Amino acid sequence: MFHRYLAAALLLPASFAVHGSLRVWLKTIRMGKHAFFSQVIKKGSARIRRPDSFARALLVYYPMKAGMEILRAGSLLPVLKKAWRITRLRLAGGVATRPDLLDIWSDRRPPFVPPEHILAMIRDPDVKTVSFDVFDTLLLRPALHPKDIFYLLARKVDAAHGVDFIKLRWNAEAELGKANADIHHIYAHMVRRHKLAPATAEALLAEEIHCETTLLSPRPDVEVLYREAVRLGKRVIAVSDMYLPGTVLGDILKKKGCGMDAVYVSCDHDARKSDGALYDVVLSNEKTLPSEILHVGDNYQSDYVQAVQKKISAVWLPSIQTLCFSNEAVRETLFGKAVRREPLWSIFLGLSLNRLYGGGCRTPEHIAELKDIRQFAELTLAPLVTAFGLFLATDRDIQQAYKTIHFASRDGWLPHKVYSLVRDCLGGVPGVYFHAGRRAYYPFLHDTFFDFAASLSQAANMETYTLQDFLEAWFKDEDLLDRLGKGLSPAEAALPFFLRKVECLRILRRFEKEIADCMRAKRTRAQAYYDRIFDPSEKRHLVFDLGYSGSIGKALAAVTGKPVDKIYFWEEPENRTLDRTSGSTTRLFMNDGAYVPYHLVLEELFSPCEGGVTGFDAQGNPVLENLTGSHAHEADLAAAHATCLKYAGQFCAILGEYAQYAVPHAPGAAMDVFRALLNDAPFCNAGVFKNIVFPDPVYRRSANSLEKKLEIHLPCPTVFSGTGFNNPRKIFASRSRPRGDCRIGMHLHLYHAAVAHEIVRYLQDFPVPFDLHITITDASFAATARNLFSRAFLPLVREVRVLTVPNRGRDVAPWVLGMRPYQAGYDLFCHIHSKESAHIGFGDEWRAYLFDNLIRSDSVAEIISSFENDPGLGCLFPDIHPKVRQVMTGVGAPLYGSEHEYAVICDMLRRMELGGEICRSELFFSVGTMLWYRPHALRQLFTCELHIEEFAAEPIGVGGTLAHALERLPALIAVRNGYAAKSLTRHAAFPA
Repeated sequence: MFHRYLAAALLLPASFAVHGSLRVWLKTIRMGKHAFFSQVIKKGSARIRRPDSFARALLVYYPMKAGMEILRAGSLLPVLKKAWRITRLRLAGGVATRPDLLDIWSDRRPPFVPPEHILAMIRDPDVKTVSFDVFDTLLLRPALHPKDIFYLLARKVDAAHGVDFIKLRWNAEAELGKANADIHHIYAHMVRRHKLAPATAEALLAEEIHCETTLLSPRPDVEVLYREAVRLGKRVIAVSDMYLPGTVLGDILKKKGCGMDAVYVSCDHDARKSDGALYDVVLSNEKTLPSEILHVGDNYQSDYVQAVQKKISAVWLPSIQTLCFSNEAVRETLFGKAVRREPLWSIFLGLSLNRLYGGGCRTPEHIAELKDIRQFAELTLAPLVTAFGLFLATDRDIQQAYKTIHFASRDGWLPHKVYSLVRDCLGGVPGVYFHAGRRAYYPFLHDTFFDFAASLSQAANMETYTLQDFLEAWFKDEDLLDRLGKGLSPAEAALPFFLRKVECLRILRRFEKEIADCMRAKRTRAQAYYDRIFDPSEKRHLVFDLGYSGSIGKALAAVTGKPVDKIYFWEEPENRTLDRTSGSTTRLFMNDGAYVPYHLVLEELFSPCEGGVTGFDAQGNPVLENLTGSHAHEADLAAAHATCLKYAGQFCAILGEYAQYAVPHAPGAAMDVFRALLNDAPFCNAGVFKNIVFPDPVYRRSANSLEKKLEIHLPCPTVFSGTGFNNPRKIFASRSRPRGDCRIGMHLHLYHAAVAHEIVRYLQDFPVPFDLHITITDASFAATARNLFSRAFLPLVREVRVLTVPNRGRDVAPWVLGMRPYQAGYDLFCHIHSKESAHIGFGDEWRAYLFDNLIRSDSVAEIISSFENDPGLGCLFPDIHPKVRQVMTGVGAPLYGSEHEYAVICDMLRRMELGGEICRSELFFSVGTMLWYRPHALRQLFTCELHIEEFAAEPIGVGGTLAHALERLPALIAVRNGYAAKSLTRHAAFPA
């Protein structure tokens, strides 16, 4: 708890700036610490920028950042480490930055021969014998490292034999120091070194072989190769550097459906693949030409280089680990901390990687860059919920003390499904899924509705959550709601409930009798439902819920008249207090780390695709709110659930009897993988949650996506963190030539007339025919503009049109409004303007960079070819200029723009019927507002009935207006229309 108090103290100075006035500050603090500080965290970064004043930075800005970081990390230690790193770098004259993508995250897949090509080689009549390496090629262990299965084995044998198996076995092979030792030599060494009883050693040896046999399973893409070789009647052999003798290894292969004509193992022949000697044994025994043997293996040196040197036809097929982690730093960053905290987590993650990469298709390009929710579920959700199912099935106290485990809706849905699968394997008491939720059982939490309402202290947006919203949340589907609505004036209904709670409750006192009658009816209907769910013969009931305050136990105890014990992932201090006063108990699955914001992920991804229960009907059946989810929401949720269920089933099938020993002692290690993927990886991984949209009427008026809910909690060291600028969609130059059949239009807003000569010079070399539309604000310049941009100067211009427009909306209004009538006439359109940027010292350099990459001849050819080659490409622009990026990072300018700009962007998207929510991962735009696009991809931008009066009159500065908001829209519009927005930078920035 110390870290929370410290964070609160650090956030306190910033709270005055966030709340604005002493009156609002005092009113908000009376609502409770959660409501008070949640507003500071939510709005602090936008309202408090890094100031020029050293004193303000020291007293307000940096304490605020430190407080937020402490809450996100759940500990003070990461913040101290970061502060020390920054201080050390600055003292050394360096710049404190995150590790560069190229340093740590440049983890691209190595080149190798794909399985389908190997299949063709197997079918070659000249190949008589097909040889396979065994481990990591033909057979897979579910572990990040081969030795990690010893931790699982130790769970079974340590108590049974009174040994420390890890201590005995971990270094035994190295200690023996014998080349090509077999497993019998290793165990003989253990007997001598540790004075181990021979009978115990024999039992441990048999158990190790049994464990290896149980856990190994065929690698799917290589199993296809094996099956084809057998079908074709080829001789199939195995060649392995291994301490298991050939008889043992052959038996394992046969049990796994991969029987061999011969097995060559280093420990049998005292010869290894790694130095080529074992291949000599193979060639001698097989009595065939080296070229007639095709060897497939995962070790580049042993299975490819040494084999080829022996004239054997060989192909290198990387192991799962190599496919995932060609860069060791990525493995350490993603999984290192989790596996150190809980070594058994290697088993869970090993199976995840085998499932992701072992099938030969749909494999991720980069293990840390999540492309869809399936990949996220595979690496995080599936191992976690499977571990939880094992925990429930193997916990003796749970299995002996209760007849049933009750899983509360909605976040108990997936745990219930997974537990049912695990229970089929390991046995256990039955599980029951039932409907519960604060809106269903709140009448049992307090004596009166007014006591209950007074206890509430938070909403996602305090300013806009009204009394009407509050009533709709708690009286939905009740006749009373309509009567309350008619009895309140519009002004009363619009009162901000949490900001003026006392006044709102005083108004509701007019309806005290009606509310009390409604509460009694809700209790009666709820009682009828829960009487069917909970067996009255049980002395105590057990309920699973994610957590946190214990309200579900308090309510259900009032309903059933029996103590209700809980299984939580995490708990709040309020739950411990309730347990003490009510005599209930809580078993915690995870109690070793902060859960914010991952509880949001689990709450929503554990849930079925249905609305929450709002109450019960007259027959005592649950009434669910109407969930108008999108098809994408349903598909993503179904994919996450299917992944978890398939994972759990496969985990139990592969581990068999060893599954009961795989319950992690520190399941919180799963959160380390969550943090690594969502906090540490530089990619827009939270974007996989953009389609998951559950309404939260108790806390917010509109339904936000899970990605949006997470944003406030995820760290953003710079304004570009977690955006498309750090996870760019790049096109790399290919120097291809356009076909030349595109109709090209260009808009030039020529406000600074002196820049005309510069633009003319670029357009003289334009490589394809085009039409030029010029907008100017000074009508007297029209004739001059026509002369400057005539065919005499521009050989390939077909038509030049000059339009005079009002000086409003900078270049954006002339483009969006002035070019509206012409969009349909073109396949591609380019928008540029005579940018000067006098407020910065490198304006000419920035303009030249943009022109070089947008209208220079070679860039134009590349851009048009990119659109021709990719029908799904919607808009294209250069990367942000390096100096502009540096400035924006330094001042901390939010990429959303100001709060007003963000509101304008959301409003514009709603006007275009393209949604009203923007997430960080979507932020990707042309900084400078110059770009190429397909008019159809941006069609709503030109059809949404904007008017010139909506654009502010000059001067408008560098932000805060509709023109600045529209700068961020093109890529968003293109993506929401099903097109891609990408960057193409052909020419680097050079000083002007």
